[in-house]
Amino acid sequence: MRFYLSEDSGSYVAPHWHNSLELVYMMEGSMTTQFENNVRQTLRPGEFSVVNPRVIHSVTSQKNKALVLLIPGALLEKYIPAHDFLEFHVDMHPENPVEVTRLERVKKIFTDMYIVYDVRPDAYLLKFNSLLYDLLYTLVHSYSIRLTDKAVHQRNRAINKVKDIMRYVESHHSEKIVVEDVAAHFGYNPDYLSRFFKKQLGLTVIQYLYEIRLHKVVRDLQETDRSIGEILEDHGCTNYKHTMQLFKEHYHCTPKEKRREFKGNAE
Repeated sequence: MRFYLSEDSGSYVAPHWHNSLELVYMMEGSMTTQFENNVRQTLRPGEFSVVNPRVIHSVTSQKNKALVLLIPGALLEKYIPAHDFLEFHVDMHPENPVEVTRLERVKKIFTDMYIVYDVRPDAYLLKFNSLLYDLLYTLVHSYSIRLTDKAVHQRNRAINKVKDIMRYVESHHSEKIVVEDVAAHFGYNPDYLSRFFKKQLGLTVIQYLYEIRLHKVVRDLQETDRSIGEILEDHGCTNYKHTMQLFKEHYHCTPKEKRREFKGNAE
């Protein structure tokens, strides 16, 4: 399990997934998480989000400070039998007074966890774990729905299919890729693949391709001293004008300014 304070100066995280249940409590600033079917959730101070395990999502952050809790599947399995059949959903703006009170209690559990973790008094893990179990119990009994066998099977099948496509695109991101090539590799009709992929990620295959390229460009800007031109070329960004447009949309700066920012943070 991981629990930490995240301070983000503003970033973008391309579509991804993890096997952990992720909870984020926003203290300052904001962030927007995008799920399948173009569903978006914007998190503001005093609100928290729940991302279910194995759900593909992307994150766009403005400058913010947030508490992040990642609960691995192994821990869920230990205390919540058949947790794969549960989905957690929390309404941040309930109208029912009872629901408002329950939501405030969950928020308090979250902030109490941070106080205990930050101060760390003697035997603090006992208190921290008791709060964690209280939080999980509340999520299961107040904010979960149970899926049918059929729904779980369909969800897992779709997730596995789109993940295979995502892995293929990532492994070939430096090459010239068109939808027809990806579809042919998996034996799909190009129109079917395009509709399916857009439904799952809210992005076209080519949009996702550039998400991967930009992510790797930013990584190399931070970790290497190679020229920006070399980095762009290595990751298939041969359309310079389009790449610069997307980079500014995602990171609100140029690659040169982003590298300067990394160097400034390292000093």
